[in-house]
Amino acid sequence: MTKPDFIIIGAAKSGTTTLYQYLCRHPQIYMSTPKEPDFFSLDKNYAQGIEWYESLFNQAQPNQICGEASTTYSRYHQHPFAAERIAKHLSNVKLIYVMRHPIDRAYSFYTYRFRRSQYNQKFLAERNELMTARTFEEAIEKQTEFIDSSYYLEQIEKYLKFFPKESFLFILMEDLIEHPGATLNQIFRFLNVEENFDVLQKGEIFANQAENDAEKAFRQQIFKSIQKIPLVSYVGKFMTESIKSNLYTIIKKVNYINWTNQQYIPPKMLPETRQMLINKFDEPNQKLAKFIQRDLSHWNQ
Repeated sequence: MTKPDFIIIGAAKSGTTTLYQYLCRHPQIYMSTPKEPDFFSLDKNYAQGIEWYESLFNQAQPNQICGEASTTYSRYHQHPFAAERIAKHLSNVKLIYVMRHPIDRAYSFYTYRFRRSQYNQKFLAERNELMTARTFEEAIEKQTEFIDSSYYLEQIEKYLKFFPKESFLFILMEDLIEHPGATLNQIFRFLNVEENFDVLQKGEIFANQAENDAEKAFRQQIFKSIQKIPLVSYVGKFMTESIKSNLYTIIKKVNYINWTNQQYIPPKMLPETRQMLINKFDEPNQKLAKFIQRDLSHWNQ
C-alpha cells in the first residue's frame, strides 16, 4: 500500500485547486482522486480506515511521489483532530500551506458556499457546510469557519505540536498567480522532484472560475423547472441532444443574465465590515509575517 509523501492542507479558496492541477501535470507526482479525500478531518471518512485512504494512491508509478489536497485540514475549529491524525499515520509527510489575503479569502469562501447552495446542497450537507445566510455579514455571524480559517498562524501552531517547521512550505496565492513558474519550481524543490519541468506548457491554470459554477447552477435550475411541466419527461425521451441543446440556448439567452443577477451573485461585503476585519486581523497578520519572514503589509487594506 502507498501513503502520500505530501499534503496540501489549505487554505480553502487560496488556489489549492489550481496548484493541485499543476502538480497533476508533473510526471514524477501522483495526485489523489478525488482532490480532497478529507480523510483526516471528516469522521465518516476516517472511519473507513487507513487502507481505504492508501487505496487512493494505488495507481501511482514506482518513480512517483504521492500527494493530496484537503483544505479541511486547516480548519482546526471545525476539525480539531486532523493534525493529530495526520501525524499518527504520516509522521514524515511534507505539508504545503497556501495562504491568501485573509479577508479576501473569507469572502471568497462565503461566495463559494453561496453559489454551491444554488445547485449542490447535497455536497455541502455531506461535509456539514450548508449555509442559510444570504449576506456575508450574516454568514460570519452564524458560521465562524469563514473567519476562523483565515487565522493562518493559529492553524499552523496546531501542526507544530506534531511536525517541525521544516516539514512546511508556506506559499502565498499571489505568488502562484503572478509568478507560477518560480513558485512551482520552489514547490518541486521542496518535494525533491525534477525542477524546471514545464507544467505551464499547456497553459496557465485558473481553477474554480465562478462563471463555470454559474452555468452548472443555471442548467440545474432550468432542468428542475422543466421537469415540473406535465409530459415533459415523456416528450424529452424523444428529443435528440441537438434539440435539447438548442432549447437550452434559447432559454439561456432570455433568462440567464436576469437569473444570475437575482440568485447567483452574492451581496458585496459592506465597507464597514471590511474595516472591522482589517482591525481584527492586524495583529495576527503581523505575527504570521514574522513567522514566515514575508512582508504582509498589503494585507492591511
